[in-house]
Amino acid sequence: MTKLLVTGAAGFIAPHIIEEALERNWEVLGIDKVEVPKKDRFKKAEYLLKDVRELDKETLSSIDYIAHLAFITNIPNSIAKPVETTYDNIDMTTILLNKAKETEIKKVIFSSTASLYGNNPIPWKEGMQADPIEPYSWQKLSCELLFKMWNIRYGLATSTVRLYQVYGENQRHDTALSKFIKSKKENIPITLTETTAQSSFRTARRDFIYVKDVARAFLETMISKKTGHGEIINIGTGIMTTMEEIANAIGGQITFIPRRSFEVEAHQADMSECYRLIDWKHKTEVISWLKNFCKDL
Repeated sequence: MTKLLVTGAAGFIAPHIIEEALERNWEVLGIDKVEVPKKDRFKKAEYLLKDVRELDKETLSSIDYIAHLAFITNIPNSIAKPVETTYDNIDMTTILLNKAKETEIKKVIFSSTASLYGNNPIPWKEGMQADPIEPYSWQKLSCELLFKMWNIRYGLATSTVRLYQVYGENQRHDTALSKFIKSKKENIPITLTETTAQSSFRTARRDFIYVKDVARAFLETMISKKTGHGEIINIGTGIMTTMEEIANAIGGQITFIPRRSFEVEAHQADMSECYRLIDWKHKTEVISWLKNFCKDL
């Protein structure tokens, strides 16, 4: 039976990947140095409460695939603590890759971010020069290069998926959508960031991708015969939605603040490489999901 290791098991996306793997009758082991909440645990999955750097060869010897999601997230946090977050994220990823090579893991998938495209013109294509404008995106880019190098130098099958604006159940509390929904529940205005005067849209446009679609993309990347060569794959929809449309779908009052320096005004995925490499396409649209999710708030 296929066995999957998911790092960062206590995070937002990992439980959905675990659920998708279990539905395919895979065995799953989740690892996180933070306790996985009971509501996010699955009876058929196993869980380890430890740092990824502490994984031993005996544990890894039974693993076929790894989904690497463990990462200190949050862009403002990385800006405030660039040294600490760089050490933790890059050190952990290097150790994991080396152990995966030593135990002959079939394929390792890295969860990266579309934010490292920075100020490139849209739609964003995987071959564009990366333009990280804050430490978090630079750390992700550095780890992408580690994944590519481990494939070339050590023959480890690796792939990187660059995720766009992920939304869905169990969102991190620091995401924009989570804050918008919290504002709606508390009956306070939703705060939106305005774009510059040169933009034809008042608020930023984002390529939103549903978390369960992301989970399917991870597994399809693992099993595809076309992946594993250190490639980078956009995981989005290719469709842009303004933050004002998002706020209106949630409902309630809206207030505006000036644009922050680390935010781009638009991001959109070019999905042609994704469709060429894996048998996958998104199924859920953000506005319809939001209206359904928020109807009883």
